Amino acid sequence: MAQISPRLAHTYFAEISADSALPLDPDDLVHMVRLHQQGHVVIGDIAIRCYKNRSKWTYDERDIRRAAQAFADFRLDPGDVVEFQVPPYRERDDQDPEERGRADWREKVASWMYWNARHQHQEQRHCEDRDDSWQRIGAHGLPGGLTWEEFTAACSGRRQNIASTRPLELMTRSGGNLFLPRAYAELLDRWEQVTEDLVASARTCSRCRAQGPPWGAWRTPSPLGYVTLCPPCSGATFQRYTGHLRGVLYGSARRRSTRADGYLCRLCSESRAAVWDHCHDHGLVRGPLTELTREFLQVRGPFR
Repeated sequence: MAQISPRLAHTYFAEISADSALPLDPDDLVHMVRLHQQGHVVIGDIAIRCYKNRSKWTYDERDIRRAAQAFADFRLDPGDVVEFQVPPYRERDDQDPEERGRADWREKVASWMYWNARHQHQEQRHCEDRDDSWQRIGAHGLPGGLTWEEFTAACSGRRQNIASTRPLELMTRSGGNLFLPRAYAELLDRWEQVTEDLVASARTCSRCRAQGPPWGAWRTPSPLGYVTLCPPCSGATFQRYTGHLRGVLYGSARRRSTRADGYLCRLCSESRAAVWDHCHDHGLVRGPLTELTREFLQVRGPFR
């Protein structure tokens, strides 16, 4: 297996798929935004596995070339279209927790429309005149008073991406109706299923087969990538941190010889740790954390 870096994978993919009928945006090959959740980058309906090699993430070059060639060969019939109907507006709090973050391309496109409709509504009215009219489909087939021209202009320059493709470039309008090529809509339907299957597999504890949350809270790093362990299985495998490195400098040999991934996260005590957190003012070790916890603390501030 020839392993290549994310940037080289992006270069190969872009070169091979350059003449694709689909407007592709393969930047996710570099950003790997779902890596922690399910260990793959999904482009269209093709899941490309990510590998960990010597602490760096890589791809199998054959996977990249096969996926790119599939999109180079993809065919669209511009005359064979299906109507895109904007789903009704739903508040996030009204959604089942299991549905939040689920792959749903129609809801994703609609969320862009509702966001722009709301923004336009707020700009055009005083605070006391604002209502929920922006949530209702208007005369132009879009939410509120938003027109297709206003919507596409507002989206210009933004990374409006689904399944590493740009759906707005293929969407057309006739009267008050919106349309997409049938083959593309079917591709996005398959993307939903592929993504759901990956998430379902990745949320299953690799030891006891219990089902965890879909957003990857049970995922823990390992030398070969991420594995899924429930809190009881993690507790039985890794030790709790008891503060034995208190007062030790982060850069000391003692810290460097002690791996953080042998411990449970100091804060949640449920998942395997990945990194040592330390005080940036004094340079002292504070404790082992998961990668997600450390990212959260970088935004919210450190624990004491």
